[in-house]
Amino acid sequence: MPSLILPPTNLVARELAQGAHLFGSGEAINAKARPLVAELEPVAHDLARGRYQSPLRYPGAKSSLAPVIGRVITSAKQSREVPEINLLVEPFAGGASASLRMIGDGTVERILLADADPLVTAFWQTAADDTERLVDRMHDEWKRYVRDGGQKAVERWDYWRAWTPRSRMSPRNRRLATAMQCLFLNRTTFSGILHGKAGPIGGRAQTSAYPISCRWNSDALADRLRYIGHLYDTGRLVDVWCKDWRQTLDDVPEYYPQLLPSRVVAYLDPPYVEKASHLYRASFDPLGGYGGDGLGAARPSDYTLHLSLADYLRTKAQFRWLLSYDDHPLLTESEWLYAHDQMTPSRSDREVLGVRCWRISKRLVSTRYSAAGRVGKRSAEELLITTLPPATVPIDDELRVLGSPPK
Repeated sequence: MPSLILPPTNLVARELAQGAHLFGSGEAINAKARPLVAELEPVAHDLARGRYQSPLRYPGAKSSLAPVIGRVITSAKQSREVPEINLLVEPFAGGASASLRMIGDGTVERILLADADPLVTAFWQTAADDTERLVDRMHDEWKRYVRDGGQKAVERWDYWRAWTPRSRMSPRNRRLATAMQCLFLNRTTFSGILHGKAGPIGGRAQTSAYPISCRWNSDALADRLRYIGHLYDTGRLVDVWCKDWRQTLDDVPEYYPQLLPSRVVAYLDPPYVEKASHLYRASFDPLGGYGGDGLGAARPSDYTLHLSLADYLRTKAQFRWLLSYDDHPLLTESEWLYAHDQMTPSRSDREVLGVRCWRISKRLVSTRYSAAGRVGKRSAEELLITTLPPATVPIDDELRVLGSPPK
């Protein structure tokens, strides 16, 4: 079957660079990709195995799915093909709950985060490389605006919603302020949604039993931010890139060729097939994000980016990957998505890039999450698709083959 024509990466890269410059984030934390630290220090932080590790609340966060993903990766390491995972790459970082969980419990040695949203990238870059200034700024926002709630807090929410960086700010200060904007809105907005359609927790009148401050625990946030800084200082968090998924997957082999093909794994958690534009600032929806320029510009097709991602993973990925999606029937029914059970790279990509014809395994997992839920969490089916060695991918009540009912 023919390969799709993917969008030109140089155009996407230019658009992302413009957005990154505006918000003070760079393609990498310190301008260029960071080399791997040869001698890794141990993860010595109380949160390494804590229940909550990410400072960000994220719609559809994969904290409940992280142990399952970790189990699949751990099982793969029992094979000859994947003796160890030296790097886990997360191109749709978001709240990064899965990566943080797996670096904390020792499933993987290092993690690399990337996101196309410069707001999110600025947060992770600052949390890693400018930790104490972000902690101080977070405490200040809490004491001055959020702690007492009411209209003063709502006015501050409006301020951050409308805020844009001043051109005279230094790149470091611009990145810090952008990181604070991301953290503030994430902790005070309904479901943590970084999108103009979501309002402050508790409503504008603040008459709810859950006020705007109810998801902001300063001490806990400080611990989580310092955990990120610790991971970066010890070389466990390799870097944070402001790149889209295609740039990220293309660039990993360039910067870390010694890990190909099986000592690096990408964990991809793309925006949902349905409702993406209501949940994510950068989504595959033509209303903005990955379907546009990351800042809201539109392009003409809604499923084009889902198709492009599938085409790339099936035909061009140079290292192993694990993908999680909402269980939409189109994903496994369409031959343009993931109906096939094997990668089918072209002859030239096999010879020039070393792309393998790995088999593709699929499993269903029952989860509970809060995305788009009005009250509490709701049950949902997640689809896991991977090129990790098929004989190692578990089949049981937790990881079910397609078509089998949940227990």
